[in-house]
Amino acid sequence: MVHYWLIVIAAVVVLALLVQLLVQYNLIEKKSKIIVGAMLLIFALGIGIFTLFQEKANGELTELAKLFLQGKKLVCVVGTETLEVDSNTFNFISGTLTLMGKEESGYFRTTIPLKACELKK
Repeated sequence: MVHYWLIVIAAVVVLALLVQLLVQYNLIEKKSKIIVGAMLLIFALGIGIFTLFQEKANGELTELAKLFLQGKKLVCVVGTETLEVDSNTFNFISGTLTLMGKEESGYFRTTIPLKACELKK
């Protein structure tokens, strides 16, 4: 998470320097500089909040993938159907974070997004 904040800080610094150059060459007024600065701050906060939520969602999906690969059963909702999946009937596709039915199972060519699953209780 630290690297995301570093990127946000670097972007704000670069944009602040750009605004300073625009003010120095009288392309924008000093009042506009304050408005642009406030907008940049709001933009940076928005990026930070978005990143925080993305990391939380990615952490949950990573945990589900680990549990599936350890042989635990997951309960997945596909449309109106609820399926109980495990590594015996489905393969985990890491590139797309999906579960795909194995050939020898009754779920061949069935694709389930991992975000539609949760750990069986």
